[in-house]
Amino acid sequence: MILSLIFGFVIGAAAIIFILQNTATVALSFIGWQFESSLAIVVMLSMLVGIIFSLLASIPSVIRSSMAIAKLKKQNRSLQEEAQSYLHTAQEATARLNTNSTPTHPSAM
Repeated sequence: MILSLIFGFVIGAAAIIFILQNTATVALSFIGWQFESSLAIVVMLSMLVGIIFSLLASIPSVIRSSMAIAKLKKQNRSLQEEAQSYLHTAQEATARLNTNSTPTHPSAM
């Protein structure tokens, strides 16, 4: 948690320094759409759009992983119940053997 907070502060400080050092105005045009803005804002918005697209592209694999984890947890629960059943059966069999067996004493000759 604290490491994430420190990392966030470092990234935030780097972003502020970047913005302060790149105040030049740039003209952009895209499919008939034109505007002028600070270079820093254009770069930051481009990075933000890239991050958003990356996160959206990773959603299917996250969903697949979550489904696989849920399936494995269910399988794990089932196997634990099966193992517990076998353990209970083995304990019952051991108890029956202990009660049914007669102690053998050496007979006096």
